[in-house]
Amino acid sequence: MEEEKRNNLKGKSDNLEYFREVETGMVEPRLRLLKEESQENLVTRTYYYPQKDKVKFTEEEVRKFSLDSYGESIPYIDGELTIFNNYLFDFWGYYLNAEGLALYGHLKRHAYGNKDWCFPNFELISQKMDKSRPTIHNFMELLERYGFAYKFGVWNLTRDGIEEGPIFKIRKKVPLLSKKLIYGDPDIFIPDDAPPHIKKALKKEQQGLPKKLRMEHEKYVKTMINNNEPVKMEVQVDFEGIYKQWLQYGELIKASQKNKTSKSNKTANQVKLERSMNEDEVKLLEYIKTYMQEKISKPSFDTWFANVLLKKDNELITVIAPNEFARDWLQEKYIEYIRTALKDLELEVAKIHFDVLV
Repeated sequence: MEEEKRNNLKGKSDNLEYFREVETGMVEPRLRLLKEESQENLVTRTYYYPQKDKVKFTEEEVRKFSLDSYGESIPYIDGELTIFNNYLFDFWGYYLNAEGLALYGHLKRHAYGNKDWCFPNFELISQKMDKSRPTIHNFMELLERYGFAYKFGVWNLTRDGIEEGPIFKIRKKVPLLSKKLIYGDPDIFIPDDAPPHIKKALKKEQQGLPKKLRMEHEKYVKTMINNNEPVKMEVQVDFEGIYKQWLQYGELIKASQKNKTSKSNKTANQVKLERSMNEDEVKLLEYIKTYMQEKISKPSFDTWFANVLLKKDNELITVIAPNEFARDWLQEKYIEYIRTALKDLELEVAKIHFDVLV
């Protein structure tokens, strides 16, 4: 009898690959559309973003990876409810901040039972927390820095290698603070170009816990010792080093190599979707593009609208962008333009939705 195929980490049968992005030290130019105070019209500016390689992992490697393997965890067993030990709020809250604790809670609630991974909807989480997507990602970086969550990108090989929503490995047990986090490390260097949320974290790590919190932590540890519970406080847990070491188990894919592959996949997917568009959808898309060409510069049009597609379902219009970055930019900057174009057509539209090419 043929052995039953095990589901992937998302609970489905598709063949998935997982990856981590690694900065190369190189940058690549991207156009952004801006409204400057000195300009009446929208203008384009070139910004330079870090170029990143990717390290690929198999599903078995991601299943084996466990954040709970590092650092000394307090004696605490998780149940079916989303439960947090007071230690997390009393001491880790200083480093994670209230938003970081909330984000960890939203992630952990999806890693129920024996699962130490989840794949939540970040757009929904940002709405629940009433925080912007960039703010959510900043606190995700803090969770990774302190070993509470670790993000893996996902490629769906069954569906032509498209990139799906990420998988997050979640720490299930709360670790003890290291000695350097408790007492500080004055040798920590703070780069001038570090993002503000990382600079703030590094300054805290330089100084350690505030005096009152430090005293409370010493009381907590003394209570554990008096209760004959084993206490082994690490001097330091370097998750950045741990993550770098973990990357050796994956297969490095250079940015130039992956870009060629992605371009090919996007083209194939775009052709497939274009063929599925009916005559009304084609004409509507042509009208919107013509309208936008009259409203914005050619470089801006080529950047944001050249590869846009469209689907219409009764009074729902779905604008389909080639990637998440373009989708977010279209939704944030151009939705009113598109809505005006549709009004000029006297077209009844209840909702405009933005999606990504798959």
